[in-house]
Amino acid sequence: MKMKKTLYVSLAVVMSMSLLAACGKGEEKQGPAASANKEPLKIKAMLIYNGEPPVLKGNKAKEDIEKRGNVQLELELVPEDIYKDKISIAMADSAQYDLILFDNGKDAVFTNYVKQGAFYDLTPYMKDKKNLNLIPEITWSQTKVDNKVYGIPRPRQLYSAQGAFLYRKDWLDTYGLKKPETVEELTQVLKTFKEKDPAGGGKTIPLLTYATNTYVVFDWLASVQYAFGMPNAWTIDNGVPKFAIQSEGYIKYLEWLKSAWASGLIEKNATVLKSQQAVEKWTQGIAGIKANHVGELSDAPNSPLDKIRKVDAKGEVDMLPLLKGPDGKGGIGKAAGLWGLWVIPSSTPKEKVQKLVDFLDFSASEENYAFSKAGIIGQHATSYKDGKVERTADQVKLFQSETPAVWVLDNRYDPYYYVSSDATDPVRTKMKAYTDSFESIGITNPFGGMTSPTLTKNTDHLKKVSTAALKYVIGESTIDDVKTEINNWVKNYGEAAGKEYMEQYNAIKK
Repeated sequence: MKMKKTLYVSLAVVMSMSLLAACGKGEEKQGPAASANKEPLKIKAMLIYNGEPPVLKGNKAKEDIEKRGNVQLELELVPEDIYKDKISIAMADSAQYDLILFDNGKDAVFTNYVKQGAFYDLTPYMKDKKNLNLIPEITWSQTKVDNKVYGIPRPRQLYSAQGAFLYRKDWLDTYGLKKPETVEELTQVLKTFKEKDPAGGGKTIPLLTYATNTYVVFDWLASVQYAFGMPNAWTIDNGVPKFAIQSEGYIKYLEWLKSAWASGLIEKNATVLKSQQAVEKWTQGIAGIKANHVGELSDAPNSPLDKIRKVDAKGEVDMLPLLKGPDGKGGIGKAAGLWGLWVIPSSTPKEKVQKLVDFLDFSASEENYAFSKAGIIGQHATSYKDGKVERTADQVKLFQSETPAVWVLDNRYDPYYYVSSDATDPVRTKMKAYTDSFESIGITNPFGGMTSPTLTKNTDHLKKVSTAALKYVIGESTIDDVKTEINNWVKNYGEAAGKEYMEQYNAIKK
């Protein structure tokens, strides 16, 4: 699959008369505005999306949710790699959108827009929203600004998607290697992949990752970061707040990256590689280890593993839920449990706001959760029961081309969100077990949901640290250069931000 060069895909969806059967019932379901407003609510929304866009012509999934929700949707789907830039462009002309997804959640950029009055305060519109209120309190508390709702979370499980490593189990078996449990063992596995070249022809990529332009350098390698003792953003050390770059673990992580890079253990184009390109390299069966969520263990038709097996019939993938460092510790990031906040620009007509919130609540209903997983029973799936979907080969193709889930703008909260509905039962059981195991190793940010005025005013405060760290990893600068930028950051931003966070933290603890 060749990567498309278009910046985004604009999708206009027209009303039709299709009915949902995803819950296995024959009666017609009414959407949020069906009785109160005979005319469909027109919604233009912008959201992040990777992969091939859904087909438009004759798309029954789109037609179905439009009819049940009494809406007319126009979605602008933007690839992850350019989403940050696209948000800036969209906010400059926000009047053209009814809903915009802020993919990073409540960060400094989002908070700045709130302070500028760019979004509606949705607190008064949230009354009796039974589906949205299923979202955990930790998610709401870490996304509110001044205890008000300016963005409605698009929930995911509480543990970061990039939290654990996936690895080619068949490659380990071929060379008689055991499942690595420590950073040292992981490094040895990567060296073996480099030396033995299981993909053949020198194509093997021991560790696959891609550019993220953050202070941690390749922040999808979170397992290694936590193994070296890096905190989840901030930590409180003997009453003193410290950011991740101030930890010894940060320097150890960079040193490990530098060594791995120099040894050719990391994808050579990782500094410029796009997310979709990384996906393609993984499914080509040429990479040994990468980070992602438990959903990539799925053995369903046309899953990443299924694509690998078309290249290598013996392909097998498993997960390293916990990677331990020299002190035997490790973990996984426990965050707010969301991938984005839905905001309503203040330019939207006021009489439309409640209807938009109602549609998001409708989107998060149980029937639409089933719809996102199974589509229309009889068309996209044969059956759906207890989270398990059954499909024929033709239904698999139709489901993937019409992508029902993309039209469900706000999903229902599910702690097993990443557990694939169409994987085989043994694999689903494994995915749930790994998800359950994360609870005992989750690492939280003590300042989650809090705001630093200093950092909010300086959204690029980590840019110099990020640049210096990347240059060090690829051999273009020294560790002293990195430490200099860290010290400058602490002096210019860190000390002030830490005090601001501690004041809020102590006030909550009283």
